[in-house]
Amino acid sequence: MALTLGDFLKQVENLPRDTLLCVAEVDEAFAAHVEEVEIVEDARLQNRKAEGTEAVELGNGSQRVVVIRW
Repeated sequence: MALTLGDFLKQVENLPRDTLLCVAEVDEAFAAHVEEVEIVEDARLQNRKAEGTEAVELGNGSQRVVVIRW
């Protein structure tokens, strides 16, 4: 099911503006619909300037991030 921008904004509307946003692949399909939006409360930032994978560890931390899975 496709996620609309309005649906996404409702899910994140109360989060602080400096909340990190990251993506996680559910499958290897190109241009797939958003599968899930998840707010992870215990993430750990690996490297804010990372240009590849694993910039954020989803656990073992104390930072809140928004994860978009596709």
